[in-house]
Amino acid sequence: MTTSHSAFVGEIPFYYDKYLGPMIFNSYARDLSARVNVPEAGVILEVAAGTGIATRVLRDLVAADVHIVATDLNQEMLNLAVEKFTDQQNIEFQTANAQQLPFDNDCFDAVVCQFSMMFFQDKLAAMQQAARVLKPGGTLLFNVWDSFEHNYLVSTTDQCIRNCLSDNPPDFFATPFGFHSIDKLKDLLFEAGFADIEISVLPGTSIAEDARSVALGFVLGTPVRMQIAADHAVALTDIVDSVEREIGEQFGFTNIREKMQALVFVAKLKAE
Repeated sequence: MTTSHSAFVGEIPFYYDKYLGPMIFNSYARDLSARVNVPEAGVILEVAAGTGIATRVLRDLVAADVHIVATDLNQEMLNLAVEKFTDQQNIEFQTANAQQLPFDNDCFDAVVCQFSMMFFQDKLAAMQQAARVLKPGGTLLFNVWDSFEHNYLVSTTDQCIRNCLSDNPPDFFATPFGFHSIDKLKDLLFEAGFADIEISVLPGTSIAEDARSVALGFVLGTPVRMQIAADHAVALTDIVDSVEREIGEQFGFTNIREKMQALVFVAKLKAE
């Protein structure tokens, strides 16, 4: 597959925010934001902020005098995020690559990253960049998805799409749900300079009003749609219909509540 797994462009941000936000992201955004602890008038950097799902919760939970800088590689994602805030909310948005941050050393009290570490081509570089821009004693907070085994709706969606397109199955979902080795993540964090690491295995519940919402979110709200369009002569609507049918048959067509699970990391730099 040549389509970038991190290209959240076109219509993707809309479907991502509308369907995947309430289905899988909102509750983990609340958890991650609640773990952030910065001093009075501190400064927080959010990398790969996407459509601002975690950003919005973070702004609501931390003190108003804490400045937030929200960044993402995809301007089209940030365009949706900006709409969730007013000019008076002590927040700024900037396009930036988490592996090459355009900030000075030692300028943030915390770096936050919700479900994006898996997409970084050079994960060590991203962690090293976070360590570089953090003040001594600063904290990197991020979460990653656990395996397909613990995330029922996406694993069913992925298998359904693979069955529909078995001649050349899209592999997008293996990226966000394929980087969950605690030992590997710990090794990278230690190599990047973090010394104190807390790790939580956090089960949760995926919530969707109906099976169609699940299909619209995972098929149209992720880059898998670009893989399907680029490599297959099949209508996206047909794939959405197939996923809706499979989700409905397995989990019910309305009021869906199924298991999901993530890993949460809180890593501190040594204080000088």
